[in-house]
Amino acid sequence: MKAIIKATDQAGSLQVTDMPAPQPGPGEVLVQIKATGLCYSDVTILNNKYVGRKPVPIPLILGHEGAGLISELGRGVNAHSAGDRVVIEPLAGCGHCNQCLKGFKNMCQDWEHVGITRHGTFSEYIVVPVAQVHRIPDNVTFEEAALTEPFGLVVRSLEQSKPMAGETVAILGPGSLGIMHLLAYKASGASKVIMVGLGKDRKRFDIARTLGADHTINIEEKDPVKAILDITDGEGVDIVVETANSPKATQLTFDLVAPRGRIVLFGLYPKAEFSPVAMLRKGLSVYGDVAQVTRQFLYALKLLASDKINLLSLITRRFSFDEAPEAFEVARQGDMVKVIFKS
Repeated sequence: MKAIIKATDQAGSLQVTDMPAPQPGPGEVLVQIKATGLCYSDVTILNNKYVGRKPVPIPLILGHEGAGLISELGRGVNAHSAGDRVVIEPLAGCGHCNQCLKGFKNMCQDWEHVGITRHGTFSEYIVVPVAQVHRIPDNVTFEEAALTEPFGLVVRSLEQSKPMAGETVAILGPGSLGIMHLLAYKASGASKVIMVGLGKDRKRFDIARTLGADHTINIEEKDPVKAILDITDGEGVDIVVETANSPKATQLTFDLVAPRGRIVLFGLYPKAEFSPVAMLRKGLSVYGDVAQVTRQFLYALKLLASDKINLLSLITRRFSFDEAPEAFEVARQGDMVKVIFKS
């Protein structure tokens, strides 16, 4: 089978290779991948910038956002049939630690994650435990289903920030995750959603406006604090979501949010500065988390099936596995929203 791998410990060691298709063991299924999304995490793993709970094994098939057809069942699997359309939930906990028993497998210190601690979805076939595949609703395409995992992170943000109809939201970073948040908060009744980014995000700003963004702010041209205070009659926004992957964005979230507001941080960086006094004096709630739990993944899938959210509009480029170097270069340039591999 064809697969995209990080081949060595060297940064950027991307290879498209042929390797034997895996065989499902007891309690596992073999899935033929039909669509799989390229994520920022894949880029950080490839470039040796990912820091996780476990070492990344090398060589590694990359990718963790995948959907396809069950091709073969392992012994003891009777909840599915060959030919079922399924989406892969990438995260599994150990099942017996305190966090797993409390329902927070994303906090398990011994977790396994497709495309991070074990082979991923950038291959024609993948073996996963049967508990990690979920049937795709009939009205959801493979491409949409492949985006269930990142959209599950958005569901997590909604669960934490609890938006009320009429509230205002600022989203820092108009990439795929930022624009997914835009769609979700608009669907939740936000009166104004403001996308904040850089000059290089002009194409993404255009897409965001098409999808319902009320305002876009290029911080290289405007003072974002002044701009948002003007938009919100001097109050600041009720909710700020930081998806910019820049430590400079952390303090900005505290400057943009209104008193008693909520901040959701996604920053995949080790250090950032902010003012604890500003947080205390404004009475803010700040949320940080990692990955997601099955509940959030399944709610994301339900939302995709409801037709209230259209993620197909976020897919700006499609590639074959053979075109992996070009796909990663497009992702590095940062002017696309979502890149998909089709098998």
